[in-house]
Amino acid sequence: MSDSLKINLTILPEEGLRLTFSKGAAWFKACFSEDEQPEFSLVLADVDCLVTRSGDTIYIRGELAAQIRQECDRCLEKTTIPIGGDFAYTLVPEKTEIAEELELTAEELETSHYRGDFIDLAPMICEQIVLQAPMKILCTEDCKGLCPHCGNNLNTGSCNCRSDIVDDRLAVLKKFRVKN
Repeated sequence: MSDSLKINLTILPEEGLRLTFSKGAAWFKACFSEDEQPEFSLVLADVDCLVTRSGDTIYIRGELAAQIRQECDRCLEKTTIPIGGDFAYTLVPEKTEIAEELELTAEELETSHYRGDFIDLAPMICEQIVLQAPMKILCTEDCKGLCPHCGNNLNTGSCNCRSDIVDDRLAVLKKFRVKN
């Protein structure tokens, strides 16, 4: 297990460097500024990756398995879900002269840049965690959510609200008729 996520490129072995590490909530939170924190929190992230080089180009290939915690989007109960998948980065040295009106090729859009003799994997792993997190988080696929009238969690029991109550704002539509 490696604790540091900074890689010294000057001593990168020819066969590449395999890194395996686990990081928790405090590490993930430190990846973001106070006003840019994601809506979810990280429980644990396990990463296994291989860093190789070909000339000045650095290749990072790996696998992420993580657990994130957030409120369910339907019932608002805290839930922990697994996320993960494979990831790949190609890094090339940063050019000192970059034309402002330069049009990037498709290949250049798929590469990142590095400067100096060190690469920090932390921002890449944090990016992957955010990218792997689903847009909608549910505690279970069949979560019933909250009653729209009284707010009771319908997963833990029913309520006495009538289901035939119509919103007053929509009541006028009951009288609406379409003529053929």
